Amino acid sequence: MAKRKEHTQTDAPQQAQTGAGAIPQEAPAPPPLPDLTVRVFPISSSKSKLKATANVNIAGAFAVRGFRIFDSRNGLFVKEPEQSYVKDGTELTRPVFFPVTKEAREALYGQILHSYELTMQQGQRQEDARLSFRDEDVPPEREYAPTPEDLDPEDDLPFDMGPTM
Repeated sequence: MAKRKEHTQTDAPQQAQTGAGAIPQEAPAPPPLPDLTVRVFPISSSKSKLKATANVNIAGAFAVRGFRIFDSRNGLFVKEPEQSYVKDGTELTRPVFFPVTKEAREALYGQILHSYELTMQQGQRQEDARLSFRDEDVPPEREYAPTPEDLDPEDDLPFDMGPTM
């Protein structure tokens, strides 16, 4: 069993500094957030409120899969990956991964939504580019017709077939 630390003379000055007359110390600054890399996978169904899923790579060391991006009346929002379980006959869920601080949550969700918007803009540009071609812009199709130089029997195969029959 652990022993309780006894009060000694060396503890008294430290306690006096933390009393009412002590100068309040500033809270330590939160650690900087790691680099986040987000991959977004849009959902093609326009009827679904689920717009995309996302995977996040944290500082090149950890990967989290299963973030979901939904569209609601209040705009886009991110939902964390969840695990389902049954308790007393009721199916419940709990988050598998979640940010601990408000700042971390805002940075993570902001990065996911920003990546989603960029992905959708890029997809729209690609769709516009496909639609902008007219028939006269596309080169005419022509069939390949070999020339006599292409039909040289010695150069036909890149390897030796051995004795011919």
